[in-house]
Amino acid sequence: MPLIEINIPDADWLSIRQALSLSLLRQVPITIGGAAGFLEAHADYRPLFEDLARFADEMGAGAIALDGDSVRYDPLPFTPRRAHFGTGPHSSAVELLLFALPALFHADFRTVLEFSGVTHSPLSAPTSFVKETLLGALERLGLYGSLTLRRFGFYGSGGGAMEARAYPREEAGGSAFSGGGATLSGAKIFISHLDAGLAELEKNMIADLIGIDRGRIAIIEVLESDGPGNGIQVFADSDGLPVVISRELRLFSRTGEIILSEETLRTEITALAGEAVALRAGALPERLTRELAPYYLLSGKVLAGAPDTPGIAKTRGVCARLL
Repeated sequence: MPLIEINIPDADWLSIRQALSLSLLRQVPITIGGAAGFLEAHADYRPLFEDLARFADEMGAGAIALDGDSVRYDPLPFTPRRAHFGTGPHSSAVELLLFALPALFHADFRTVLEFSGVTHSPLSAPTSFVKETLLGALERLGLYGSLTLRRFGFYGSGGGAMEARAYPREEAGGSAFSGGGATLSGAKIFISHLDAGLAELEKNMIADLIGIDRGRIAIIEVLESDGPGNGIQVFADSDGLPVVISRELRLFSRTGEIILSEETLRTEITALAGEAVALRAGALPERLTRELAPYYLLSGKVLAGAPDTPGIAKTRGVCARLL
């Protein structure tokens, strides 16, 4: 297959991962201009990129490597099977799964992937987003999968475990997810190996800034984990689909310095509140829209309620070149 050169203006990680994912699906080699610059400017993503390249190699799915100012991928078919992969401590098993999923849904047999390492990372969405929201929406397109969290593994320490299953696509049996005004149902705060006062502070901020009754905000202490972690998840119902919007909070730098402050926390929850307001008004969260976009294009469906943002424009640009 001829090489496809893709240039993503102001590339972000999600657009880079989606380009690699669609390259795997379509089995076309690609170069992504600007991707190396993104990794140089955002060093926190470098361990994740290295894990993604190692994952593709160990799964026999081809070679991902830096190529001057670009990232190059020469894909090979991802053979359906049961396999295991362990991430590094500053990575994300969820991102590796999202990279593989489109190709796995278009395979001829079931695939089971067992991951160990980081299951909850500020570099990605939490497992509940994939399990409840993404896979729930994809079922309406005839794409069936599951994700089971065995043990929490937080960014910086790892030690978690999850199992994902993906099945060959089927004919869609109902209407596609179309969004619509959502109703907030509650929130959960996950905290591990940290002072409980942090969770109480977050609970008060969620109640004040997002408008969720304190009685519907649960604090869940994760006792079985290898290191500290903190995540906030807000739950809503939109068109019968449980929608999760979230923040996995970055507590420490890669050198071990504490970087989470009350000011940073307020900024994150304020941004989450903005997503909740938009969701109530019928606009889908940007993350969900970008994750769903390639699947909808492949299925010939229209995703209603998609906001017009620079991030979504990047995803559309990638899809236009590879689909």
